[in-house]
Amino acid sequence: LFYSSVRFNFTIYHTLILGIEGALLFLTVVCFCLGQKYHILKQVLIVLYIVTMAVYLIWRIGWTMPTNNVLSIILGIILVLAELGGFCLLLVFYRIFFKKFQRPVQNLDVYADGQYPTVDVFIATYNEETPILKRSIVAALLMHYPSPELVNIYVCDDGSRDNVKRLCEELGVHHVVRETHEHAKAGNLNHALKVSSGELVVTMDADMVPRTDFLEKTVGYFHNKNMGFIQTPQTFFNDDPYQFNLFATNTIGNDQDFFMRSIEQQKDAFNATMYVGSNAIFRRKALDSVGGFATGVITEDMATGMLLQAKKWDTGFVNENLASGLAPETFGDLIKQRDRWARGNIQVAKKWHPWRVKGLDLMQRVIYTDGIHYWFSGIYKLVFLLAPILFLVFGQYSLQTSFSQILIFWLPAFIASQLTFNLVSEKKQTVMLSNIYETATAPFMAYGVFNELFLKSKQKFAVTRKGVNSEDSFYNWRTAWPIIVLLVLSVLGLVRGICFIFGIWASPFPKEGIYINIFWLIYNSFALILASYLSNERPRLRKSERFQTEKSIVINFYNSGQVQGHILDWNEDGARIALMSQNKNNYTQGEFVIDGNQFKFNCVWQHQSMEKPIIGVTFDDLNLSAYEYIIEHTYAQSSTLYQNPQYSNQLWHIVVKWWVDTLRKRKAH
Repeated sequence: LFYSSVRFNFTIYHTLILGIEGALLFLTVVCFCLGQKYHILKQVLIVLYIVTMAVYLIWRIGWTMPTNNVLSIILGIILVLAELGGFCLLLVFYRIFFKKFQRPVQNLDVYADGQYPTVDVFIATYNEETPILKRSIVAALLMHYPSPELVNIYVCDDGSRDNVKRLCEELGVHHVVRETHEHAKAGNLNHALKVSSGELVVTMDADMVPRTDFLEKTVGYFHNKNMGFIQTPQTFFNDDPYQFNLFATNTIGNDQDFFMRSIEQQKDAFNATMYVGSNAIFRRKALDSVGGFATGVITEDMATGMLLQAKKWDTGFVNENLASGLAPETFGDLIKQRDRWARGNIQVAKKWHPWRVKGLDLMQRVIYTDGIHYWFSGIYKLVFLLAPILFLVFGQYSLQTSFSQILIFWLPAFIASQLTFNLVSEKKQTVMLSNIYETATAPFMAYGVFNELFLKSKQKFAVTRKGVNSEDSFYNWRTAWPIIVLLVLSVLGLVRGICFIFGIWASPFPKEGIYINIFWLIYNSFALILASYLSNERPRLRKSERFQTEKSIVINFYNSGQVQGHILDWNEDGARIALMSQNKNNYTQGEFVIDGNQFKFNCVWQHQSMEKPIIGVTFDDLNLSAYEYIIEHTYAQSSTLYQNPQYSNQLWHIVVKWWVDTLRKRKAH
């Protein structure tokens, strides 16, 4: 009765409220259209979003809570809490993006006296295959530095493998092992600190390949004696499961790109750059001040960075592609990786909660709390997916309102949220793309967070598989079943809703509520359909990624003489070569020379293209010089020569395109 007595009758004020919301909506659209040109309008748009969303949430809490029964009241409270949680995440997001930030460039010229610091490069490995590890070690050896003798490479082998030891001896780098293996990767790195002495320490994962100018672009910042660490983005030279399984290689970017390239840059403005475990360089004294790399949690990287910042060390982010590695190559591996990150963040919150760690300032506490809170978004997404299903399938209300009030309060907030995020993300991410990412991982992230919070999970650090190679396609029902269940229930809800609207079935609900939930289910279903596609694991036919090039060569075929040609793409395993010849010879073996390096090969396939042969070759017994040459001109290519790809991030067409491409069989040559 009390709750009913405070309900407000909006009838008298509809015109006024509608006018205000209409004006806000008009301003929102204007700011969105002009915000790309004028940053001040982008900031105004952020304020407009906060205002419209605040008005919406006040209305939601005050006048839309269901009162049908106890279960509906509980569901209504859960839905509002999920909306409030999402709003809090976006408040922090827009705060760090309110003012554009980019760290001033500082190169090695600052060491005018030529007294460059000594550098130790730690390559952490456990069970990665030696071909993956070899290119990382060779790339580290190829890094440019004014005094190369000041750089030492340490392969921190927690697998204690003889083949890795032999590889290190062949390449002339340190092979570091330990008798015990406590604390996984963090313990491995801490042991390496004890057997090395460089002033600066670079941490690299085994699959991460540094570019030749990595040190040139990062060491200069340590001329500032208080610089604790510099983080560079983790980028990837292969397609992640979203790009690969959705046939969207040229449509969407890696799902980590927005965090690695945009969010990390903005966090740098508050000295809150997050250490992400690789592609970073530390001052040894800074690590010593916190007792080395943090241990006792899965995400030791995040904890280490936060503890350094709490000790008042400066930290920074250099937003250049200075090292690339392998993204998870199956959706199942991606899920395991995200589950590990989610659990690790909860562990950090339990052991070093940002509001209990002494030394952090207010914004650092807020940003790290937000980073932990982000992993609860899987729970929020599940609530948003289930709410319309519970209404149309099971008859349980989670909100109670009229269609006209939805248009007045919800629609402006919804449009503002879409436009603001799309503008602020500068086309590097979209609401729809984020919706698909969150939908696909929501059931697993929700379970991981719940398990870590309440069930005292015993899960330990696990290395993500790298270099997965498969000739077969399969549907992974283990990762698909939660999404399939949600999709089937959503479709059932849509069918029931449509039948209610057209009078095929007698409706127990008001029509306005049915309209609202039908729209909601259509929005959810699009993301669920694409999320269900992700579990169809496509074959990965190549053992390693190819890189495009246009190198002209003269080939000496052992069975047919010399032919001119140019390499279309290549890596350390082989190449695709276009021949400048009209002859249709059966090419077998041959060799060519580039910059004094000899490449012997076996031809494994050939076909005609534009009346000229194209051949596929595998290299035969490359010597170290030729191998280094390929690594330097592919994986480790200088960042000044690398061009970042551009993506449209438009996904609507993939719903149909996926079926066409899936049915088209692709076999290895």
